[in-house]
Amino acid sequence: MTSSVTVAVPFVRVDASQNPNIRSKKGDAASAYFRAMTVAFASVRRLHPDFKLELITNAEIPTDFEPGLLTLGVQVKIVPFSHRPPSGFSRVFEGSLFLLDALDHLNADTTILIDPDVLLVRSMTSMLRDLGDAVGAVHIDYGSAQEVNGLTAVQVKELHALLGEPLTVPQQHMGGEFYVIPRCCAGVIRQRAESAWNLSLDRYRRGEARFTTEEHVLNFALRGVPLVKINAYVRRIWTAHSFRDVAESDMKLLAWHLPAEKDRGFGALYPIVVDRESWFWHASEEEFVSKAAKVMGLNRRGPVRLGLDALGPIARKLRERRLPISMRAAG
Repeated sequence: MTSSVTVAVPFVRVDASQNPNIRSKKGDAASAYFRAMTVAFASVRRLHPDFKLELITNAEIPTDFEPGLLTLGVQVKIVPFSHRPPSGFSRVFEGSLFLLDALDHLNADTTILIDPDVLLVRSMTSMLRDLGDAVGAVHIDYGSAQEVNGLTAVQVKELHALLGEPLTVPQQHMGGEFYVIPRCCAGVIRQRAESAWNLSLDRYRRGEARFTTEEHVLNFALRGVPLVKINAYVRRIWTAHSFRDVAESDMKLLAWHLPAEKDRGFGALYPIVVDRESWFWHASEEEFVSKAAKVMGLNRRGPVRLGLDALGPIARKLRERRLPISMRAAG
């Protein structure tokens, strides 16, 4: 029997201020996301015509984007945002916790949960074969003293201990942009995620440190299942004017997570995706990678972008100098 694979984008409609990585005007933030996720789904469809595509969301799809998603064969699941945090629970990224609702809808032999700003550039077949029955996620190399969305590794250690884990600092932080979850692990992940969520709600009521994003919750949940780092296949790549960490090796990856390109690179790719005669659908693998890298600003940047990228770090330093010392680390 052939194993079924579903690639799903969990996306919840929340206030635009909850995502600091998007530059669109507030009223157009939703459109930027739908353009990005249409491109993300299309990048999967061009390489894996047999995979099921799902959009798990809490609201109706804007009419402008329905035809494009339908053409790609995307099935839309509308579910309630049951894990919506109470007011004041999170400063940003409260919508990320919608992933906890999406976990209740994993029905394939393997479900791959991706952010709307992930671009698949090569087939995932080798990655899925290498993972077997293990969960795959992207390791983010944060230092033990670095605060990640309100928590340091030491605080995370203490929260994990309250939930029954050994009192040791977790050795790895997995990002939330790309999870490969086999059916055999889904139940354990759901159960452990719910325990972490309930603990966080209790501690919020008492004004205590808590898990505030899906990354925090899932990092606890993933300690209960076989886990493999997929950094050889997927990477979070920063292309903002103020910070770039593009590497030559990124051209060999299977997928790029591009948080700074939601309304720039993905917006530029959207009309190319809509045109079924474009290079997006007909280019060879290496030609596709080359052209997509240029659109996303990974290489061959034009003079305007090169200038803005050169000035970005300077502008960031000037902003940090104007911040109180206690706020600079979070900049």
